[in-house]
Formats: sequence, structure tokens, C-alpha cells
Amino acid sequence: MLLRDYLEEYTKEQLLNHARTFELKRCSGLRKAELIERIIEYLCAHEILRGRLACLTKEQMNLFRRACEEPQNVSLIEVIDSMQLCRYWIGSFEESTDRFSVFEELKEAFREIDDEEFRLEQYKKGWMMKCVNFFIEYYGIAPLEVIHKMYKLKVNDSIEDMIDTLSEMPIDILEACIYSPKGFTSKNSMLYSDNGLLIHLPMIEEIIELRNLLKNQGNKDFYIPSAQQIEEICMYGYEFSSLAYKKLEEFFRKKLNLSYEHATTWCLRIWANSCSGGMPSDIISEMTEEEGIEFNSKKQMNEFLQLLMDAHNNTRMKENRGHNPKELSEPKFSDAMPIIVPGSSQAAEMLRDAMPQLSEMGFSVDLDKNADTATTFIYPKGINDNPIKIDKKIYPNDPCPCGSGKKYKKCCGRKYKD
Repeated sequence: MLLRDYLEEYTKEQLLNHARTFELKRCSGLRKAELIERIIEYLCAHEILRGRLACLTKEQMNLFRRACEEPQNVSLIEVIDSMQLCRYWIGSFEESTDRFSVFEELKEAFREIDDEEFRLEQYKKGWMMKCVNFFIEYYGIAPLEVIHKMYKLKVNDSIEDMIDTLSEMPIDILEACIYSPKGFTSKNSMLYSDNGLLIHLPMIEEIIELRNLLKNQGNKDFYIPSAQQIEEICMYGYEFSSLAYKKLEEFFRKKLNLSYEHATTWCLRIWANSCSGGMPSDIISEMTEEEGIEFNSKKQMNEFLQLLMDAHNNTRMKENRGHNPKELSEPKFSDAMPIIVPGSSQAAEMLRDAMPQLSEMGFSVDLDKNADTATTFIYPKGINDNPIKIDKKIYPNDPCPCGSGKKYKKCCGRKYKD
């Protein structure tokens, strides 16, 4: 399949609009055939192609690589990814087979840029696109510091490096821009930032929608998802592992006898309905009137309504900055929560690694309160040479450094004795 043939299906005005998106100059005076050649030349240029393909997610890149070998039958969970590749003008579906195929011109150019440096860049930018996808769906506008919290779940770059990465990404793929923080908001606002704000582009164009969103969000804090949640929402369109949605999917399969694909499709529709502010009654109407789904009893209908409301309360929403209604209704941990104190070096190491997550849950960790500093000496060059003094933190349940084989609290750590 040729990109040239694909572009022939567009009108000249549509091609000009895309050329403006790509920031191509002096295109309005070109004939359609010349404009097509100009766009192909742009998209196949190594630097441009490298920058665009690097923004593909891991799943999109896997599909792209397979389609470079031969046209692909797209699975249910690959539909969204394949549509994105079509939108980026990377490939399209064959009319005769409905298989996804990469344009020949891009295949040839890709072989010349596919090196280790490209793969590292693609890993970082592909993960960034997943973070941006969550941002678009559940924030709309957010400080770069919030984006960095998601980004560093998998990429340990500084916020400055992350901003450089964002700045390199094509605007038509990113669909967002960085806005200067100066004068935008006060320090006590959740939107305060020292580095800037990321804004979904439609929000800039629809100022009334932006104002309404900010009014609804108020001063709610930003929900920072786990890497697994970001992956799930990008792949399935909803939080697949949520217990509420697992129960809902099981009800569709076992009580309404729907196929797995049909059940997960309805879960996605319910998630989308709740995200957009729709009412649960809208789902009931769609199921009974449009799909002809029937409940065999009032008891079964009531069971479904309970599951539907539970799913709604566990759906992440933009007006809640990514929180679901259930999380906002739960009481927050207060400063009166007990402080976690480790009893051994191994526990201290585990708590040190988990401190960011524990902090988000409202817990405090004190790594020093329960520890002593034990001084030991080592003789790296033998007993007759000068010793080296080492101060080591030791906890009650650690082996005593005296070598007795007892726990520290039962030996030299006298303050722990009864």
C-alpha cells in the first residue's frame, strides 16, 4: 500500500490543512499532485520520521513492526492503536482484506533509522504518550510537576529532561502544549507550578469549557495513577483490573450470556458514560432499546443496577482530577495516623523504597527513631594495619554487631531490654 495512493483520496483543502499542521511553508500555490509529493517528502525525511515514530507507545510500535513485515489482522485490544497509526498517516486498512498495512514509503525509510538510539528514544517518548493520554482524559490541565510524577514511574529523568522530551514531540501527536506558569495562579492553588502547565489543546480553543472544568475541579488534588493503571487505561480504555468492573464484566458474561468481547465493550461504554457525566439510566436505555438486552427478573435488574452504581463510583473522572467518586467520599488520613517505624535493616530498606506510595496514602515513615548507630572497625590489610572506622545504622531486630548471634535488642542494645 502506497502513501501516495492514500493521500489521493483527500481533497486539496484537506491536504493543505494537514500541511499547516506540519508547519510546511509555501504550499497554497501548489497543485494537488505537488502538494502530495511535498507531504510524502516531509513524512519520509529521516529526522521527521524518527521524531514521529518515537512517539508511538510500546503496543503501537509492536503493531507497526509486525505490519512492516506483512499486513496484520487487528485484535480487539489493538483497534485503538491501529486507528492512531492511521491518524498519524503511518498506515491504513486494506479495502479487500481489512488488514492493517504500513505504507511502503515509510517502511523503506524506517529501516534506515531503526537503531539502538532510536529504540531508547522510543521507549521514553512512548511512555510519555501514555502519561499524556491519562492527562488528556483525566486532567485536561496540570502542572508539569504532576506529569513528571507519572513519567518517572518508568523513566528516571529529571523534570528538565522531561520538559525537553515534551518540547521535541510533534504537536499534532502530543495534542498538548506547555504554558508559562507566570501570573496564572496563586501558590495555594493545585495548579501552581514553578515549571509550567501542560494544557490539552482543545482547552485553549474552548475557553468556556476550560473555565467550567476548573470550576468543577476546584482545589481537588491530582490523582497520581500507578504504572499499571496507566497501561490498563491506554490498552483497554478503562481500568480493567478494578474490582467493580471485574464484577460487572462477570455479570455480563454469566448472567446475560454475553461473549467476553461484548462484555468488555459494555464495560468500556459504562466507563465512558460515567467519565462524560452521563447518567446510569442512559446505559439502561442503550442496553434495552438499542441492543435488545433483556433481564429475566426484577431481582436480576436490581443486581445489575447495584453493579452499575458501584462501577460509576469507581470510575475516574476529569472533574475529579483523576479520582473516582468513591475515593473522594472516603475520609483522608490525618496527621494523627501512627508513624511507621522499622524494626530491622531489611524492613527499613523496604519502607524506604515504598515511602512515596505510603506518603500518598497519608502514612509517615521514620527511619531513624528506632535505630542506633553502631561503630565497627575493619582491617582491610590485616590485624596489624590501621583499622577503618565505620558507623552503621542498626535496628532492634538486627543481629548484634558483637557477634553473639543474638538480636541487638537482646544483647548490646540495652535500651530495648525489659
